[in-house]
Amino acid sequence: MAVFSYIFGLLIACLSYIVYQKYVNVYPSLVKKPDKRYDYIIVGAGTAGCVLAARLSEDPGTRVLLVEAGDQMGYFTKIPLTATAAQQGPNDWSVRSTPQKYSSFGMWNQTSLIPRGKGLGGSGHINFLLHGFGLPADYERWTQLGFTGWTHEALKPYFVKAFGTTNSEFDSEYCPDVGECLSAKAPMKLKLIDTNNELLQVFQAASRMLGKSRVLFRRPTATVRDGIRHSTLDGYLKPALKRKNLHVLLKTQGVSIRFEDRKAVSLYILKKHIDLDNIFVNKEIIISAGAIKSPQLLVYSGIGPRETLRRLKLSPVAENEHVGANLHDHMNMPLYVSIKKPISITLAKVFSFRTVWDHFWKSNGFLSFPPVAGIEYQNNNTSALMLFSMGTASEKLLREISNYRPEVFRDSFPFHNHSSKEGFMFLSTCAQPRSRGSVRVLDISTRVPPAVDPGYLKDSWDVQCMVKALRRAERLVSSPPFQEIGARVHWPRPERCRALWRYAKDDQLGVVRRKRDKTTTTRPPIKDSRPPDAYLECIIREIAVTGHHVGGTCAGGTVVDHELRVKSVRGIRVVDASVLPAPASLFPNSVLVAVAERAADIIRNRI
Repeated sequence: MAVFSYIFGLLIACLSYIVYQKYVNVYPSLVKKPDKRYDYIIVGAGTAGCVLAARLSEDPGTRVLLVEAGDQMGYFTKIPLTATAAQQGPNDWSVRSTPQKYSSFGMWNQTSLIPRGKGLGGSGHINFLLHGFGLPADYERWTQLGFTGWTHEALKPYFVKAFGTTNSEFDSEYCPDVGECLSAKAPMKLKLIDTNNELLQVFQAASRMLGKSRVLFRRPTATVRDGIRHSTLDGYLKPALKRKNLHVLLKTQGVSIRFEDRKAVSLYILKKHIDLDNIFVNKEIIISAGAIKSPQLLVYSGIGPRETLRRLKLSPVAENEHVGANLHDHMNMPLYVSIKKPISITLAKVFSFRTVWDHFWKSNGFLSFPPVAGIEYQNNNTSALMLFSMGTASEKLLREISNYRPEVFRDSFPFHNHSSKEGFMFLSTCAQPRSRGSVRVLDISTRVPPAVDPGYLKDSWDVQCMVKALRRAERLVSSPPFQEIGARVHWPRPERCRALWRYAKDDQLGVVRRKRDKTTTTRPPIKDSRPPDAYLECIIREIAVTGHHVGGTCAGGTVVDHELRVKSVRGIRVVDASVLPAPASLFPNSVLVAVAERAADIIRNRI
């Protein structure tokens, strides 16, 4: 029966893929050869680029070109549960960090993989779809860093314009049914997790039982419509792709911008890595290529640190030491928890007839929502926990896309080859990390990727913040609601960290390895099995991975001004995550939609 269900599911998926490619991915605005001149040229069809292309082309007298280095996204990026399927594939830039000094010790070459979307929809089309507007304090921090005018109050009208609400998962208690709170006219659609999700109920009950005045529990909200991903590609760009004044050029990179008297006059583009062309602009070039590609394009255009421009032998247009600096990102520390009650998502359940039926005919079920069943957030800009409801931590699916060394992965996820094991992961994170990194251009060839050094955990405050989250997870699992479902923490046991915990107890056999005499003995379970803080710090530096939220490399206040114009030149703006001088708490994608909406009004002189 299981084999039949698997074959049936695979057949349905293949048929859906064929229909999707043949009948859905055809739009008149997709052109092979662009015109020589446009009013606006937008580089990058990611979250912000899709919004800008749609809004600026609303005026039929305005001609807009959207340039995207990738192609159309694959079908499986549309399914909320299978977001990771696009990583390390043709829809991912597959960014590799430089070897990290303070983190990633469990990765090959101490290198982190940072997924970045390549294709229509960008990173917003391969992420985990989680919605949130951060906290008012996030925007206050931007103002303090010199990015004025982008307060929480200033963006509220654009939250409503884009999503029909100012609510996020942090205040969803004021909106029990998101469907009743949203405007039908809003381009973006939201779905709140079903209240009958048992892991959600357990997490919520435990959070309330432990009780803490500064802890907020929220139900996850995602950009999902009818069981399918709903990114800005769907909400903004696709409805605009029938307009004659909007052209979209795929498989084309923006290489550099040409200036006359420090005013942008044209964009050099490279089609399919072969054909170089020059497209002229009447008004502005808007860079929305993301936190890694946007600073690279500025440097290629002669805008960046003096030493970089000198080393690459590029004629300087405007020297700015801040281009490529200030990179920030969240990190997630996974902690596996096994349970006895069959209420989590496993691979065995995913590859079943019922799951396929629920998704394709009912638009619900496991495939129709991201695998997150609760978020607990300390309301002081510090640590947070997300319950990732996948019980199966498959080595084949997860190890390579995370770059773990095999032995570290197996020591971290004890049931890595068990497709039916019930459980979940607590993802511990720091909402406002203090560590900062950089993007450094190494070569004038677009084929040579820049050096991306996120500087993960360089500031020890980030580690202590994540230790607090792990301690909170430990207390939650010990609470009655979690104990009633048979929850048990399986602390990671990487070799590098074992000496910091007197007994590295095997979770399944009770085996104790003594490094002193290299013998293996069996002991009764240790009653007090709480690992020391030094051990937690070690596993964080060993195992924690990117939260997929890189930003800050063209920061507002240093690289761009309060209207997102690149300083010291005319005719260029940057509108993407690179302009955020500090992180948006936990989930930045919906914030970027509102930023792009406001940017469109600024560009059109409406505010």
